[in-house]
Amino acid sequence: MLAPREDSKPRPKRPTRAQRNRSSRTKTATKDRKPNKKPTTLDDVRTKVRELSESGELLLSKLFDDASINALVEEILPKRASRDRVYTIPVTVSLFVQQVLSNKCGCKKVVTLLNKRRKAEELAAVSTNATSYCGARMRIPLALLEKLSRQTARVASDQLPESWRWSGRRVLLVDGLVSDAPDTPENQEKYPQPSSQKAGLGFPQIRVCAAICLTTGVTTDVQYAPVEGSKTGEATLFRRMFDDFEPGDIVVADSNFESYRDLATLANSKGVHMVCNINGSRTSPFSGRCKSIEDKTVTLQRPKFNASRFTQEEWEQLPETMDVRMIRYKVKGRNSELTIVTTLLDTETYTAKSIAELYKHRWECELDIRSIKTVMGMDRLSCHTPEMLERELMTYFLAYNLIRVTMCDAARIAGCMPRALSFKNAKDSWLKLGQDGCGTNDIAWLLWAILDSPLRKRKRPNEPRKVKRRNAKYERMKLPRDQEKQALWP
Repeated sequence: MLAPREDSKPRPKRPTRAQRNRSSRTKTATKDRKPNKKPTTLDDVRTKVRELSESGELLLSKLFDDASINALVEEILPKRASRDRVYTIPVTVSLFVQQVLSNKCGCKKVVTLLNKRRKAEELAAVSTNATSYCGARMRIPLALLEKLSRQTARVASDQLPESWRWSGRRVLLVDGLVSDAPDTPENQEKYPQPSSQKAGLGFPQIRVCAAICLTTGVTTDVQYAPVEGSKTGEATLFRRMFDDFEPGDIVVADSNFESYRDLATLANSKGVHMVCNINGSRTSPFSGRCKSIEDKTVTLQRPKFNASRFTQEEWEQLPETMDVRMIRYKVKGRNSELTIVTTLLDTETYTAKSIAELYKHRWECELDIRSIKTVMGMDRLSCHTPEMLERELMTYFLAYNLIRVTMCDAARIAGCMPRALSFKNAKDSWLKLGQDGCGTNDIAWLLWAILDSPLRKRKRPNEPRKVKRRNAKYERMKLPRDQEKQALWP
């Protein structure tokens, strides 16, 4: 046998099957992790929850309870006759929130969850018939759900740390969405289907406009209206929010919200500034190709009076001229240019590059809408009357704000931003652990479960905005359902 050479290197080991089968995403995730950072343990979370609770900084402890809900009900309905019910308003609100978070959960399943809770408390069981629960949902005042949603958002937005603000200001993202509703005569009457669809082939739709806090993700205000009819567009719904904006706020929105009227009204009357993409009807002051970031101050003229857009008094209150900044830059990774219009005129405090970076975060609003419609399932509502549709809609936003407030507490413990955490994981954790109790140990378990699965830092891929998966094998309905059924049995 020949002796091995002294200068020969050892033969590398062959990778195992598990190592060969690891995907590129898993390798990237392992590579992007910080090896020196220790994972947050349950004991660490329990200790920090106790510290936040003692200092009065724990947001979950400032949310509503049964007593505060009953107090709000007394304010809304002072002469309401009270009865000793199983389905009290606080209990019904809690079940309704859990139902919308469960994504297409039926009423009968919610009653089973109530019996599970009553079993743990050694109480008598209730009938599995969901009629009583459905009637209890109808007794919830719509104003109560609206107040609870805004109160929950205020808990998070009023206590923003300075490091969570942009140049010391609160930033609100504004955008619209549309949800479908069951095709019933009552829903069609108040929230009709789009006029472009034939009768019997469409679904009632509700247009929603939401203002979302950039750092916390809570919806500070929600306005809704039908998709058809006058004064039901996103701009009209946006103007209903003006009274809830605070001086110093910055509103970031797309080109649909960029108008002389709104820019002037918010800047002059409210002290609120806007950062928007330029409207398609406005002429850009730039010419040629954009090679670097460009910044110009432009004087806009007040539009001519139009009775279909505003009243004579509203038009006269607008200034005759207004100075705005227009910033043009090239979008990284795409062969396109973007022009931004803003009322932030201080070029030293708010540089063109910082405003461009701020507008890039407008995409967070699209991700939040995806969380509301896809993750929570608000793309298709389930109630059959307009009154219950509105209650269901506001319950969705109440549940969404509850999850976001919980994520804010988890972010304070981890020392990160709330958007660094997964909303889907937070929702699932809240469903499993959020109903256990309000003690320090219960809250610690919930926050630890949220912190255990942070979002990975991934580079934004440059992919074509196209879908590969084909539609279902069934044909689309081209006639009303009654006519289609008659064709089956001629």
